[in-house]
Amino acid sequence: MKSLRLATLSVLLLAAFTARAESLVVNGSLNGSIANMDVPTGWTVLAGTPDTVDPTSNVGVSGWLSFGVAPTVSPDGGTWVGLGINGSYIESFGQSLNGLTVGQTYTVSWQAANFGINNQANSYLGSNAIGVMLDGASIGQGSTLSLSSNWSTQSLTFVATSASQLLSFSLASTEKAYLGIDGISVTAGGVAPAVPEPSTWALMAIGLVGMAAMRRRLG
Repeated sequence: MKSLRLATLSVLLLAAFTARAESLVVNGSLNGSIANMDVPTGWTVLAGTPDTVDPTSNVGVSGWLSFGVAPTVSPDGGTWVGLGINGSYIESFGQSLNGLTVGQTYTVSWQAANFGINNQANSYLGSNAIGVMLDGASIGQGSTLSLSSNWSTQSLTFVATSASQLLSFSLASTEKAYLGIDGISVTAGGVAPAVPEPSTWALMAIGLVGMAAMRRRLG
């Protein structure tokens, strides 16, 4: 019976730890160095000048705190990418998804926030949404966000039409705004993967300790 419980616990812990590894996105956490007019490793600037940002470095300028509202740390942690738009000027970035199955439904999920830019010379304080494209064609957009210190979890689904497709992001309307995006994931199926909360990681750690203790007793 103890052996059965140990085997069951091992399977559950393995599933929990591998759930986040199923994403087809490279560096979906957008972790990288603070950068004005550049994006983290694994991603490519496709239009304009997106930035790599954190709560103390708006538009990728270290120590520049000219946010429209007080920023908060992304649920995914680390840095994120800032995307702006002003009429015909648009910023976009993306990466190629490989290993897709034609006809398979996939879920793309992300975290979004609208902290804006509050600069007397050139402020970006409008409401907007994150638009999502495959091979340059829109597949939808997230919820429209007004200025807020909160992050929003968003997702949509698409059906793959090729084994490799270019996934890209930009703001959805032409209203002058500057939004952040982080925690990008693409997984097979129609349900967005859950991001483990700190309490979940703690529970898994306790489970691992319990497994080790059980192994010692059984040995």
